[in-house]
Amino acid sequence: IRDSINAEYMGESFLENEADVSSKRNAFIMLFNCAQDRAVRFLRKAIDLDISTSGDIFQLALVDLLKHMCKTNPQEKSQYLRVIFSLLSSKSPSVLFQCASTLLTLSSSPTAIKESAATFVNLLNTHGDNNVKLIVLDRLEDIKKRCPEVLGELLMDLLRTLFSPNMDIRRKILDLSLDLVTDKTVDKVVQFLKKEVVKTQTDMGGERQQNQEYRQMLVRAIHQCTVKHPTVAHLILPVLSDYVVESGPSAIDVILFIREIVEKQPSLREEVLEKLTALFSTISSPRVLRITLWIFGVHCKTPDEIHQTLHTIRSAIGSFPLVPSEGGPPTISSSKGQGRESSEEGMEISEGHSGASNSGSAVTRTAGTAVRADGSYVTTLSESTPQAVTDSNELPFRTLLLTGDFFLAAVLANTLTKLALNLASLPGAEDHGKQRMKLEVLEMLNEVVKMGRASTPPIDDDSHERIALCQQVLQNSNCEIAQSLLPDSASAFAELVRDSGEKPEDEKKGQKAFIPVDCTINFSQLTKRKNKLLDEDIGAEDVHLATSNQSLNKNSDFVSRLNRVMQLTGFSDPVYAEATVTVHQFDILLDLLIVNQTKETMQNLTVELATVGDLKLCERPQNYTLAPLEHINIKANIKVSSTETGIIFGNIVYDLTTASERCCVILNDIHIDIMDYITPATCAATQFRAMWAEFEWENKVAVNTEIKQLREYLDHILKNTNMKCLTSDSSLDGDCDFLSANLYAKSSFGEDALANISIERQPDGKIEGFVRIRSKTQGIALSLGDKITMKQKG
Repeated sequence: IRDSINAEYMGESFLENEADVSSKRNAFIMLFNCAQDRAVRFLRKAIDLDISTSGDIFQLALVDLLKHMCKTNPQEKSQYLRVIFSLLSSKSPSVLFQCASTLLTLSSSPTAIKESAATFVNLLNTHGDNNVKLIVLDRLEDIKKRCPEVLGELLMDLLRTLFSPNMDIRRKILDLSLDLVTDKTVDKVVQFLKKEVVKTQTDMGGERQQNQEYRQMLVRAIHQCTVKHPTVAHLILPVLSDYVVESGPSAIDVILFIREIVEKQPSLREEVLEKLTALFSTISSPRVLRITLWIFGVHCKTPDEIHQTLHTIRSAIGSFPLVPSEGGPPTISSSKGQGRESSEEGMEISEGHSGASNSGSAVTRTAGTAVRADGSYVTTLSESTPQAVTDSNELPFRTLLLTGDFFLAAVLANTLTKLALNLASLPGAEDHGKQRMKLEVLEMLNEVVKMGRASTPPIDDDSHERIALCQQVLQNSNCEIAQSLLPDSASAFAELVRDSGEKPEDEKKGQKAFIPVDCTINFSQLTKRKNKLLDEDIGAEDVHLATSNQSLNKNSDFVSRLNRVMQLTGFSDPVYAEATVTVHQFDILLDLLIVNQTKETMQNLTVELATVGDLKLCERPQNYTLAPLEHINIKANIKVSSTETGIIFGNIVYDLTTASERCCVILNDIHIDIMDYITPATCAATQFRAMWAEFEWENKVAVNTEIKQLREYLDHILKNTNMKCLTSDSSLDGDCDFLSANLYAKSSFGEDALANISIERQPDGKIEGFVRIRSKTQGIALSLGDKITMKQKG
């Protein structure tokens, strides 16, 4: 005892006088384990001392003791928290992180939470390791769930950490920041994001692709801000409008943003039309052009706007005709300044064709000289048919039309028809002006049709039918189709915008976060008594982790357990076996009941299990001895590593005293359903299209069902696949003979599952079509396809 007291005294004296940080830390840990009262005495002295300049390893040991003392002596917590606050001025990132995490654990006061959040944000600015930044962002996400108003005060500081070049970090920062935007801070946030968008204009060689991706993220973030706070749309609209001329995905996001803003903010209509009219001739993306034309057709209301838009479209198309005139004498052309030899070796002969080639195109024959194998010369003649007459400086819109983008041609016809109908509906416009515009639009549509027929391949039937329908409407503007072109089209989009704005909030209410399988859980009952002071106490986070991997079957009562019982052997077998299958988030629990149905003792009885797919047996089988007519319960744990349909098979082997060889009973296979790991989820339409284009695994399932109603078939697929329909209800309402819908789900492992249903009801009432499934992994695509094939009969 005397030696122990002397050792404690020497350790305390050494701790007070020693200057070496490593030795000082070791002495403190010795006192912490052997003489806790002396360590606490030193800690109380440290309250009045400046320990922020001590070494980081010593400061970390102090934080561990402070955390323990705050829980064992809650009445002195305020004094110990003062030491932790003083350690927040340390220069060590590890000490700062540990102190901030400890404050969140020990205190729920706004001051402590704000200091912790400020420390984490400071680490994002100063630390260079991307892994550390991702961990810090996870902690900030936890703070946002607890006290979003406290973290909202640091919103601008958090946005300034976007300088990191890592796209994953930028994405997490933007997602975290957008949830903190309020009416008071939305102006500053939008101004900051606008500056970041301007910075991405600089083309820095290899960073060009990264800048485009970052710009796309910023555009989507601004879009979300303006959807929640429409009053700031006028601040960002002039800057974003310039990006519609790009060919990347950010241009599509910008034009979608503009289309929605014009619908929600009619006061910005004139500004948007003026900007798009000025940029229309330089837009090169077909999809951006189609959306821009739709905006023109719906929102041009005044005569000046209609005439200006028509002039802009005609200028973008270029000179007419789009195809060369029929007939024409043959022409021979040669290069200037060349002699007779060169003109003989290569000359172009152009002649018009009629009769069988009644397309109005011209055949160009090019003659050249070739050398045979024997050394003699021969004149060769090759023919080529130009599709259309083009200008020397082709415009992007004209180029797309001449290269066969007939979908764009159909949208053009739709827009021109809407402009003519809008002008005709105005009460103050002159009748001859209305008629002159109709004739001009009909002339343009005739040229488009003529160009489509002369193209190779020719215009498709659907686009040709749409253009012909527009021509019919122009000739008879009082028909019923004109009603669907103008008011019905605008009202349908307005309803779509309302539906898209209501979905995310509903989804967040029922959203459940999955806990990674490799998260550590600490159990105080299993810790060693002598190291109890050094072990971390169980907190709310550990309890949450321990209860997250629950059964995915919500009904856990006795009746549902009976439904999950699977018979593995027959009643006449010497060994009867059945299993209750409980599917958890990351593993499968098999509760096996083994019954000895013979009058002999079974020795060395073993249940041998094996798996097919991404399943792994966690425990090795044990040997059991079963007396006659005795039963035993055996539990087996199987780890699941991916979303894929798996199979568990095996047998039961045992020894009998009357048999010379081991006996074996084959077990029935247990099929693990993929639906246990798939949950409905939602995503934006742009994200769905991006994933659809990116994912390489596709499974195409032909529809074969007895169901007669299209909506009933869709509901049946949704019920049996645990997927969510992303297509709005307004788009699916009504009586129609065809249906197309996008479905989306997410697995417990974070894997995405996409599906598209395209079905049509035939005249005999039978439904035909396809269900296309896409995913990043092969297992989900194949398993979902098998599930749909098996369940689609109804």
